[in-house]
Amino acid sequence: MKLNRKALEQLLSATMREQHINGKAQPQVTSCVLRLKDGVVSTTSIVKDGKTSLSRFSFKTDEQNDSVIPVPDIERLLGTLKYHGDIVTLSLNDEKVKVKSKNKQTTLAGGMQSKAYANSKDSLLEFNEQALKRAEQIDGNTYILADGGKISSFFKVELPASELHDALKCDGMNGQKLNRYTFECTGDALKVVVGDVFKGQTECVLGDDYACDEFNATFEGGLENIFKHYSGSVTLSFLDFTQYKQGIRMIMQFENGDWVFQAGVL
Repeated sequence: MKLNRKALEQLLSATMREQHINGKAQPQVTSCVLRLKDGVVSTTSIVKDGKTSLSRFSFKTDEQNDSVIPVPDIERLLGTLKYHGDIVTLSLNDEKVKVKSKNKQTTLAGGMQSKAYANSKDSLLEFNEQALKRAEQIDGNTYILADGGKISSFFKVELPASELHDALKCDGMNGQKLNRYTFECTGDALKVVVGDVFKGQTECVLGDDYACDEFNATFEGGLENIFKHYSGSVTLSFLDFTQYKQGIRMIMQFENGDWVFQAGVL
């Protein structure tokens, strides 16, 4: 597949979804599968813990030949791409991925049978198939249960992605990076709170004209490292899983069809 390098780097960065744990940046997704179909390159991934988040990221390309490229180590591919030109061609041959641009070619070992992550029991192929299967349960702002039942959002709001990123990145104020974001609806306003009072707790009003029942939901997952890649609007849908003892969950939908399904902190 022949792709714009910067668009590919952005896709891989969003897919990797770094978060900070005890002040240290850690990728939540270390491998992925690039799928090119109908002029769209996409990744569909579950985070390493297998349950707290599922995502689909994509970008459009002029390349029309459908293909699949395994990426056993996202950081390794990103480290390779920065040495290549603006247009790169990725190909798979004999469990090796070749990256070409102009007069350069780099070969990386690792195919679909590589481990999904360091201590995974599943191969990259198996883990990706699980992600694709679970992605079928996301239908807009609705989650489809295994028994066919549905959980629809009890509150939905559309916001500028840049505005939300500006609010969430305050989590890094004075270097704290707690990786925790609390969304609160007071009945007529939606707010997000990040940080602690020792280094600076920041409350951002996302809208003050929303009629909704009061609720409070806290999420992790390096969310600011998703929203920094998007312009335009994002729709946040909050779903009530409390009857299953799973708290409140959120679906984030972007204008280009990308989405993230994020479990709340219990």
